[in-house]
Amino acid sequence: MLETPPPLALYVHIPWCVKKCPYCDFNSHQIPEKWDEPTYINALLRDFRSEYLFASGRPISSIFIGGGTPSLFSGEAYRVLLEGIREVATITGEAEITLEANPGTVDAQHFIDYRTVGINRISIGVQTFTDKALKKIGRIHDAGDVTRAVVCA
Repeated sequence: MLETPPPLALYVHIPWCVKKCPYCDFNSHQIPEKWDEPTYINALLRDFRSEYLFASGRPISSIFIGGGTPSLFSGEAYRVLLEGIREVATITGEAEITLEANPGTVDAQHFIDYRTVGINRISIGVQTFTDKALKKIGRIHDAGDVTRAVVCA
């Protein structure tokens, strides 16, 4: 048995998208007209609190927020999420906190808000820079949106 157990990596799933891409095999769904960020974040935190009991107090060295389209959620939602995690667990000082972003759902303010709440890495979903191919695979953005997202990040 290890004297000091290794740190944990945490995956947080945000299952909603503007629309479901036809090629996507992930657990994702078109976002309903009425959706409630706080209710979902609170459910995630309840689940985390109950499961973290089995982690023996191990620190978290990495958090990956994937989906779906996590960039549909606000910086405020992620502030509540990260503060809730910190109430229960230690997130190491050098922890990488990554958020997946769809180029069609972000702007400079989103990125500022995410950075402000502690997200320190953005993964921008780019399948191709060819507009015709993006349209064919059902993406909601074009190559220009990708460029704007990278510049804003």
